[in-house]
Amino acid sequence: MLKKVFLGVALLSLPSAAEAAWPEKPVTITVGFAAGGTTDVVARAVADVVSKRLRQPVIIENKPGAGGAVAVLMLKGMSADGYNLVATTSTTITLDPQMTQLAFGLSDFTYIAATGEFPEAFIAKPESGWKTLTDAFNAIKTSTGKSTYSSSTSLDRMVTTVLGKQAGISLAPVPTRSGAEVVTQVLGGHTQLGYSSGAYYPQAKEGKLAVLAVLGENRLKGLPETPTLKELGYGLSSVNLILFVAPKNLPADIAKTLFDAFAAANADPAIISLMENRSLSPFTETGAALEKSIASQSETFKRLIEASK
Repeated sequence: MLKKVFLGVALLSLPSAAEAAWPEKPVTITVGFAAGGTTDVVARAVADVVSKRLRQPVIIENKPGAGGAVAVLMLKGMSADGYNLVATTSTTITLDPQMTQLAFGLSDFTYIAATGEFPEAFIAKPESGWKTLTDAFNAIKTSTGKSTYSSSTSLDRMVTTVLGKQAGISLAPVPTRSGAEVVTQVLGGHTQLGYSSGAYYPQAKEGKLAVLAVLGENRLKGLPETPTLKELGYGLSSVNLILFVAPKNLPADIAKTLFDAFAAANADPAIISLMENRSLSPFTETGAALEKSIASQSETFKRLIEASK
């Protein structure tokens, strides 16, 4: 009888089959931008590592549109079971709902991981002769005072509005679906200027694109000659992260499994190498720390929007 009692206690202490089984099927990551852009390339690389950790396939799908908002809005209506995630930019959630009417906010998601900070920059063809963004603005001002530029997010539209006011010129956005498409538009001569989140980097290293200014607090390691906006005297900087999110109310055990899997991916040599090759700044967070960073970024953009009015 004593052995049976001990056996019963032992069985009760074991995790249930349901707890041990997750994930029981493939996980889908929907990328909110077109294939080939920085978010897509990083998401696919991270998915390979996460798949090995979860021992399940991780499928990548692309649902571009509205600066990533299409995929995020779609995710909001899905079950919080961990099988559906979205890869987007942090500004899609921290900035876009403040700029236009969108049916989601900070509290609608569980923040899984951030993998790198975008090396956002203004780009042009080398044939323009422009070395910095100030050169471009001066040329525009002495011409018609107006220009178009290739755009992919609401962040760049806010930034260029502020910069245009400071420079005394008008910059009209030509919408695209991704940073990669921005590069295509600039290389094809469809616009003189472009604002790209990082897809420009390979062409810049090959000398096919001129990088006129970067938006972060510091110069990029891979492009040390390119000044920041602050160095050019514009008093402005911006941070945008590659972000992985799930619907809100994700069960704690599933969230923990995903946090651990993405943390392992962030530390994987292949991901670190990819970030260096794309000149992504090394920003990696998961869970509660990331949620705090997202809230802080939202407040920063709120102040910037007020200052731009």
